[in-house]
Amino acid sequence: MTNSSSNSSPGSSSNHAASVATPANWLGQLAFVLILLTGIAYLLQQSLAKTALRRIDPRILTEVQRPGLHGTLATLDEAFAHAWQTQHLEPTPPADDLTIMRRLSLALTGMPPSLEQIRWSESLPDSQRLEQYLAHLLQDPRTHDYLAERLARSWVGAESGPFVVFRRQRFVTWLSDQLQQNRPYDQIVRDMLTARGLWTDHGPVNFFSAQADPDQDNRIDLVRVTGRVSRNFLGMRIDCLQCHDDFTGGTEFGTPSEPREGLQTDFHRLASFFGQIQLAPTGLHDRLNAPTYAVELLGDVEPTRLTAAVPYGQDWVGPPSDNGASAAVAATTADSVTTAPDSAATVDSTTNDTPLRQTFAQWLTHRENRPFARAMVNRVWGLMFGKPLVEPIDNLPLHGPFPPGLEELTDDFIAHDYNLRRLITLIAYSRPFAADSRGSHELTPAHQQHWACFPTSKLRPEQMAGTISQAASLVALDDSTHIVTQLVRFGEELDFLTRYGDLGDQEFEQDGETVSQRLLLLNGEMATQRLRVQDGLPFNSVIQLERLGQSPAQIVELVYLIVLTRRPTPHEVAAIAPVIAEERRAGIEDLLSVLINSSEALWNH
Repeated sequence: MTNSSSNSSPGSSSNHAASVATPANWLGQLAFVLILLTGIAYLLQQSLAKTALRRIDPRILTEVQRPGLHGTLATLDEAFAHAWQTQHLEPTPPADDLTIMRRLSLALTGMPPSLEQIRWSESLPDSQRLEQYLAHLLQDPRTHDYLAERLARSWVGAESGPFVVFRRQRFVTWLSDQLQQNRPYDQIVRDMLTARGLWTDHGPVNFFSAQADPDQDNRIDLVRVTGRVSRNFLGMRIDCLQCHDDFTGGTEFGTPSEPREGLQTDFHRLASFFGQIQLAPTGLHDRLNAPTYAVELLGDVEPTRLTAAVPYGQDWVGPPSDNGASAAVAATTADSVTTAPDSAATVDSTTNDTPLRQTFAQWLTHRENRPFARAMVNRVWGLMFGKPLVEPIDNLPLHGPFPPGLEELTDDFIAHDYNLRRLITLIAYSRPFAADSRGSHELTPAHQQHWACFPTSKLRPEQMAGTISQAASLVALDDSTHIVTQLVRFGEELDFLTRYGDLGDQEFEQDGETVSQRLLLLNGEMATQRLRVQDGLPFNSVIQLERLGQSPAQIVELVYLIVLTRRPTPHEVAAIAPVIAEERRAGIEDLLSVLINSSEALWNH
């Protein structure tokens, strides 16, 4: 009995221990399974991302193929070639594909290509590489979001604005959706200028609510609205006319045969088109019975009432025709259009049942109103190059002269129903965009002025932040990126922009770099933490490069591709590879940091 008891006791103890250990083992196994599933999900995500990279919308690919653009491209390139010949300038040869890919990616997404995108593009035939890469970018949500943000900065500003009546992100999201659908530009602007409803529900309403004055019970500041409209959609700086007539030749109205200087009444007659707008708790509406716009003109002691009028193109004022453009003035009633003392066609709000801003939107987007199309062509050129064809970007002459390329692109833009995707493609394939920024011959300021070489420009702050973020990943940071990575990136880039300094709505200002900005790039948290293993995100580029098992020379090549979108020279490989060989991780981290802070990485070229 004793032996039996003693023999059974250890067995009981062992069984009890096993029963106690089971939950711990189960938890350990569960943790292992979760880790395994997380790893599988990550690998699957990367696999899907790479697959998605190759799934190009065939409709977009058809749009960007060169044969369908041949006629306009030939005319465009011929205009530049003639200008170079006239100026006795030898253009630089074409840049290599990787350089052009970097320009495209920076212009359309705000960051350079990823290693994943580079490898994919190099797997394509040479003749298809740029076409397929451009098609890939044009369908990429990052492109729609980035271009929407760039346009929104000019259209509604970069600030949060009056929060009670303004939702900036709602406006940007709406605009991004329009770009994703490739809606005609004239339709986008008409929808925006005639929008009604709540700013929280209807994105385009925020174009007007952004101009609300909190100190005036959120009334729409008509002077600010008129300034935004004239600068962005007519390419005209007429702000000075709000206070006095122009006697300096800074503005030009009338016809080519009878041009005239701008008058103070020109500005306020344009502002009158928006005088019916009312911002109420129920949203943005039009008061058709609103009093006629009144302003105290220079030298007067009493306000003068001014009916709405346009400073040129009076024949385009009228109701919309079947194709969406406005019909001739003869189609309107005699009571609604009269002749003002300054020979401008006026629209009387007291006899017109159509909201004045709708009449203005139809006039603005009329197919014969070339300044409307011309202003956008100049802006898109500026977005692609970092420098517009005409500077300042919002001060184009009404009747010319115009630089080579502007009128050719304007003709095509109008003829193809304001197709922004086509406009971007034409610019991307133009000789100036494809030209190298360096040449074997001496390059003078005239080469950049006349687009005989690609003009170098400093990256915008968000492009610098995008370059750092993308350098920390081997795959494209798009909407397939893990949500944690996206959130961390958003916070880091927002902090970087705050510290570096945001250009706001001064889209194309090129200021010199300050000492504090350079120190932020060298020692800032984003630059140091993103590119180091200790503080970096899991699976960042340093870890992945370290574990690839490639030779030091191959690692050097990969880092150059990641940061500079080019391969290193033999001399650069010979100088850097021994450092990588000596201490692999530290060498990769240091090389990333050095290249990120180089002028080559911080300039578009």
